[in-house]
Amino acid sequence: MVKQSKTQISLIVTLGLMILGQVGFAIYKGHYHRNTPGSAKAVGLVVPKEKHFQVSSVKELDHVFKNWNYTLTKAKSDGKVPRLFLAKLPRDMQRQKKSSNASFIQVLLPHILKVNEKILIDRARLVDLQKRQKAGHRLLHAEKMWLSKLASDYRCKSTRIEALLKHVDIVPPSLALAQATIETGGGRSHAAVNKNSTFGHMRTKKDVEKFASLEANVLAYITNLNRHAAYKGFREIRANLRAKNKPLCGHTLAAGLQKFSERGHAYIMDVQNLIKRRDLRKYDQMTLDQHMRLKP
Repeated sequence: MVKQSKTQISLIVTLGLMILGQVGFAIYKGHYHRNTPGSAKAVGLVVPKEKHFQVSSVKELDHVFKNWNYTLTKAKSDGKVPRLFLAKLPRDMQRQKKSSNASFIQVLLPHILKVNEKILIDRARLVDLQKRQKAGHRLLHAEKMWLSKLASDYRCKSTRIEALLKHVDIVPPSLALAQATIETGGGRSHAAVNKNSTFGHMRTKKDVEKFASLEANVLAYITNLNRHAAYKGFREIRANLRAKNKPLCGHTLAAGLQKFSERGHAYIMDVQNLIKRRDLRKYDQMTLDQHMRLKP
């Protein structure tokens, strides 16, 4: 009986601790993360509400944007873009005139900002670890493991934070939008409509890569610039801008894309001219809306 009682007591104590642990974790999530500086929400780890959708026509696409009051003029005024993520372009996009470039930008901009948003979370953590190291603190084993995984993901030969910071950084929307517009004719190309490919990403020398969604396509493009050896120059220019506390300028960064196209310098000039002509730099300061209310 004594052994049985001890077992029962042990079970009760264990269950009690489990319950207390769950209650404590719930309080921690609900209170601490809402109110503590540097918490998950403060650094963007709490995922805001967003809408993923598909449409069968450009007309239907325009209706969705109108319903959400999403125009490029309003986005420029507010500095915010709604979290509207179109899975793939409608097929009749191919029949649109060049004036449809605005719709193409509306579609692609949220995806670019979302991928950049995720990258900035990792970058902020890197900067925080760098500050701790400079203050004399030793990194934890879990943090070292995270650095190793990051180095692997970005194909960075070093796990040093200084080296990783050159890879873990954003691509300005102005540059991405200019390249996508050139590569697809404003979203009207066969690859854009049928393969969700807007940046000329090649699977083989003759075959364009097919992506599951527009977001996957944007992620592949930014990842490519951040880790491929061909774009080391691009990353060096970006790192220099960071070192001088200057904004990341798509027009300036385009100079590092010499190997993006066989056209070389002529391609760079086209990208820079489009950024200037369409005033695409205005999109570089925009962010995704953090307080979006989902509609039916």
